[in-house]
Amino acid sequence: MKLLEMPSEKRIAYLIKPILKVLQDAGGQLERSEIKERIADLDDQIAEYAEIVKKSKKTGNTYKEFNFKFNFAIKDLFFNDLLTYTDSSPVTLTEKGLYIDVEKLDVEKEIIEPSKKHWEELSKNNKKNKAADIGDNEEEPEAGEKLKDDFKETLLASIAKMSPKKFEAFSRALLNRMGVEFTEKGVQISNDGGIDGYGYHIDANDFRTTRVVIQCKRYNVAPVSEPEINQFLGAMNKYQADYGVFITNGRFTNAARTASREGSPITLIDGNELVRLVIRYELYITPVKTYVLDEFYSSEE
Repeated sequence: MKLLEMPSEKRIAYLIKPILKVLQDAGGQLERSEIKERIADLDDQIAEYAEIVKKSKKTGNTYKEFNFKFNFAIKDLFFNDLLTYTDSSPVTLTEKGLYIDVEKLDVEKEIIEPSKKHWEELSKNNKKNKAADIGDNEEEPEAGEKLKDDFKETLLASIAKMSPKKFEAFSRALLNRMGVEFTEKGVQISNDGGIDGYGYHIDANDFRTTRVVIQCKRYNVAPVSEPEINQFLGAMNKYQADYGVFITNGRFTNAARTASREGSPITLIDGNELVRLVIRYELYITPVKTYVLDEFYSSEE
């Protein structure tokens, strides 16, 4: 059964193994946002689910059901001593979680069933219930995570409204901050064989100059697929590029990611990576300082 056809509880169970896998692959520790991105990269169904926006019947507010299901899956793993987390620290696997055999794990029997008693206890203490109406009484994300998610959504929504020409200029500005110097040749061949820019990157550490070509795709519906990567590879070879950079505000299919690792090297920048790079290089954004309360203030003792 496909993920989007599954009942609510099954969707949570579906996320358990991918979460454990990406954490184990990363050595046992990641931020929540990083886990979300990596499990979406692993599974096209998760990536599709993560983008669906719904509206609360009670409040009228929009929300992503995926975020709530993800938080419940994290909590289920916490209940079973497979990971730990706090408001201010990354999600970290316990020794049990680090060495558990994910492939042999029976999620229903070993994770979901044992977690029910914990959810029942939380419900008795007037906590928000796992079985509550989605979007109205779901568990809220941590404050810091919510700030990051809100900014990310606002930034991606703004990028999605850009014209293709503006998105190309935006992408070139970002890569210029990263050390790529574009030439007029890049402008002249902007519609030739999938190339939107041609330039050079100078590595100050080893005094090496490499030829770089870029492709920019502002997609608001479909992900970038394998054929587009293959076309870009052909264009890279035509212009004898040392490597290519493919930028999109959306995502890449798993097949596209696999294709990018075959032949000439291609760096893929999807919407999530785009947000990170905009923040890192402060491209057309103004940093502001804010505060969130630590757990100290929520304790009555």
